[in-house]
Amino acid sequence: ALKASHSKHAQDLEGMMKAQAFHASLPERITYLEKLLGDSADKHAQELQSLRDSHNKHAQDLLDHHATVEERIKYVEKLLGDSADKHARELKALKAAHDRHAGDLSEVKASHAQHASLPDRIDYLEKLLGDSADKHAREL
Repeated sequence: ALKASHSKHAQDLEGMMKAQAFHASLPERITYLEKLLGDSADKHAQELQSLRDSHNKHAQDLLDHHATVEERIKYVEKLLGDSADKHARELKALKAAHDRHAGDLSEVKASHAQHASLPDRIDYLEKLLGDSADKHAREL
């Protein structure tokens, strides 16, 4: 029985060795799978580097062509500051012109206050000349 068991074991071992002869080694199997899938670690590394390069280029282009938020805020503040300064100057000039006009108006009012009204002036002239509209009317 031992001899039969040994011979069966030898046959099984021989069968396994024959089967093993038809199997590829692990590196051969990996190479086959990479070819079959058209994919490899090198290809992935190249694609990944290409994506990184493209991303860096786009990021740099974005920085080159667009102002930063800080630059944009400074620009807007400058515009608004210039505008506020301009408005302040114009308001000051308008107030000065208003004050001049108010002064001129006061002078005109003062000069008119010194003048007699038209009826007062006519009465004065009639008295001075000793003549009046009523006297003329009676004579007619």
